[in-house]
Amino acid sequence: MGDKLPARTPRRSTRSRPTDGQLLDAARAVFAEHGYERATMGAIAARADSTKPTLYAHFGDKAALYRAALAREGDRLRAWVTDAYASAAGRPVDQRVHAYVMALFTFAAAHPEGFRILFDDRAPGDLGPVRERIAGTITDAVAAQIRDHLAAEGRPPGPSAGLLAAMLVGMTGKAAAHALRAGLDPLAAGELTARVVMAALHHLDPGALDLVDT
Repeated sequence: MGDKLPARTPRRSTRSRPTDGQLLDAARAVFAEHGYERATMGAIAARADSTKPTLYAHFGDKAALYRAALAREGDRLRAWVTDAYASAAGRPVDQRVHAYVMALFTFAAAHPEGFRILFDDRAPGDLGPVRERIAGTITDAVAAQIRDHLAAEGRPPGPSAGLLAAMLVGMTGKAAAHALRAGLDPLAAGELTARVVMAALHHLDPGALDLVDT
C-alpha cells in the first residue's frame, strides 16, 4: 500500500481575533443605532468583523452583552463627571453648578454612542441598577452644591436639597438625550440647560422648600 498522505494542518485565519474591548465597541455602536430590541448578535458580530459564536463565548447572550457594554459606559461616565467635578472644586457655586451640568453634555458630545445606550428608554427594565449607580453619583454631587448654595443664601439646607438635585439631574439627562436625538449642538444645549438650572436655584420659593424641609 502506498504511503499515507500527511494529515492536513488546519488552516489558521489570518484575521486577528477581536478583543473584548473591540467586541464591546461594536455592541455599543449597534445598540446605540438600533436600540436593544432591534439589535442582533449577527449585526454586532459583523460590525466587529467576528462571529456570533465568538460573541456568545465571550459574553453569553444578548442581554449579558448589553449589560457589559452598559457597565463599561457607566464607568466611563462616572469617571468623566468625577474629573469635571474635581476641576470645578473651589470655584463660586454658580461655576460649580455650570460645570456639573455641562459634564453630561460634554460627555454626550464626546461619546454619543455611549450616552445613547446609557439613557435609552427602550432598554430592558432589569438594567436599572447600572443607571441608578450613575444617577446616584451625579445626584449626590449636585445635592452637595445645592446645600452650599442654600447655605450661602442664609438658609440651613434640608431634605429639599436632595429632591432638587434629583429633579435637576433628571432634567439634565433628559435634555442631553433630547439634544442628541434632535441633532442639536450638545454644548449649546448644555449652556441653555445650565442657565435654566441656575435661574431655578436663584429664584427658589422659601415657602416651597419649607413644605419639604419641615
